[in-house]
Amino acid sequence: MTSVEIRDAFLRFFESKAHHIVPSAPMVIKNDPTLMFTNAGMNQFKDIFLGNSKAEHPRVADSQKCLRVSGKHNDLEEVGRDTYHHTMFEMLGNWSFGDYFKK
Repeated sequence: MTSVEIRDAFLRFFESKAHHIVPSAPMVIKNDPTLMFTNAGMNQFKDIFLGNSKAEHPRVADSQKCLRVSGKHNDLEEVGRDTYHHTMFEMLGNWSFGDYFKK
């Protein structure tokens, strides 16, 4: 499978489970002084997790473009040493905002 096929299969699977598909947020964050770049798939949902805003949909899925360059998730020293440390990547995610929980 190609990366496009993997991404599409992931999103279509969660869409079939009543998840709303949301687009990737920008990698350069403009309205959050605590983050310069999107470094994780959950960044665009930060205000929902913090209780500062309500979710438009109880279930969502996305393919978020991410960039890791410094701080807690500093992968720069590992880039090129293996097949899974990168600085720019897409993170596939499925999210529930009060709709279902793990036991």
